[in-house]
Amino acid sequence: MVGPHQPAPLLPILKQTAEIYFQCPGEDYPVSKAVHLSRLAAFYPKCRECPHREETGNLSQQTIKRLGQIQKQRVSQQSLFMEEGVRGVYLNEINRTQAAHIAGAFSNILWESLPLKGLAPQKPADHLVKTKSRPEHNSYSEKSRGPNVVIGFDERSSSPDIVTGVASVLRRNGCRVIDLGLTVPAVMSYAMTHLQAQGAIMVTGSQCGPSYTGLEFLQEHSLPVSANHGLEQIEERARTGFGRASRQPGSQRTFHPLESYRAQFGKHFHALRPLKISIACSLRLVRETLNTLFEKLPCQLSWIEIPNQKRDLLNPLDIDVLKMNQSLQAGDFDLGIIIDDDSRRCAFFDETGALLSQHLISWFLMKALAAEHTNQIFLLDQESQELLPEIPPGWDVSQHDGTLADSYMQMQNKQAVYAGSHTGYHWFRETVPTCDAILTLAHVLAALSFSDAPFSEALSQ
Repeated sequence: MVGPHQPAPLLPILKQTAEIYFQCPGEDYPVSKAVHLSRLAAFYPKCRECPHREETGNLSQQTIKRLGQIQKQRVSQQSLFMEEGVRGVYLNEINRTQAAHIAGAFSNILWESLPLKGLAPQKPADHLVKTKSRPEHNSYSEKSRGPNVVIGFDERSSSPDIVTGVASVLRRNGCRVIDLGLTVPAVMSYAMTHLQAQGAIMVTGSQCGPSYTGLEFLQEHSLPVSANHGLEQIEERARTGFGRASRQPGSQRTFHPLESYRAQFGKHFHALRPLKISIACSLRLVRETLNTLFEKLPCQLSWIEIPNQKRDLLNPLDIDVLKMNQSLQAGDFDLGIIIDDDSRRCAFFDETGALLSQHLISWFLMKALAAEHTNQIFLLDQESQELLPEIPPGWDVSQHDGTLADSYMQMQNKQAVYAGSHTGYHWFRETVPTCDAILTLAHVLAALSFSDAPFSEALSQ
């Protein structure tokens, strides 16, 4: 019997219902059981990860059977954190909220790397001196002292939505945001060095299908963040959570680096022999930059249209590789190049249309650089190093682990002039170690201009 001041106990069926809490993975709001069941019936992608996917209610047996089949066939979802950043299918695996949370974790790490700074009193300007008609000015007013963070996004339709969340959380966390707008990773790296920023976030789904989006990170001096080089720290911070590093809101301004970015290549594109180049790239900014650079050069560019899609530049049977092969065989060209949609990775072809192994390109570039530099220190990943012929006397060829971060760091530590990889990344010593397909093309053309030999013959010399 229930006393006058004691609440009546819940009936068993009501108690059972009250304990069930429906919330789709990745969403921050609950849903009713009716919505839960309707999403199950519609095979909503997030239901695959839902802990209540077995709560099928009054769904038909046919629907329940199909749900079970999908669950058995489904490959368990991998982490969004890959070797060089974050990748996931837009909305199904990563949305604006998730991307903002990861960006916030990165910004907290940047805050921790800042030196401690005190607040010195600032002398007020003459027009702010206290008067009877003017309120007292606080000489200790604080401006945002957070890290400078450069942001930008690629050409994918999902990128503007993701970068909006990234910029918002950075400002909320007291960062001074510098927005490049539509850009590519190579330009992002240049702009960060130029601006001497503490960090950078590129919204991109490069080297994945069109439905993908993601984030790539740079630390001070344009150091990439890769697996075993800082990426795990961001993942751990995002998983465990973090607070606001500053209660002072940050700022945001725009910066347009293309003019100065293009100007830096003037010292590389000179004294070239007349060459006909077949070239393919899906990135509009890269195409426009190359067209501008080649306007006054004796070389001729012929563009091949390729879509923004995932490709394998190391596979002779890749559809874009085959397209380049056919173009070179049908026309009179000296070489061909495909620039991937991350603006850094590239593949070269000789005048016959043959896809060239990356270790041959590295060998070709190292020979040219050795003739120009007294410092003959080079870096290669293990696969490229094993395929090299006998190393000439005086060369110092060390090994890196293949990630972008390790290539950069090893170049800095060893003062190397070049780092190559069998995957198509080529690094050169500039103000900081730089990986840019346009810079790689400039060095290849310069090396070819040492003689009148065809590309295939120059490689074997």
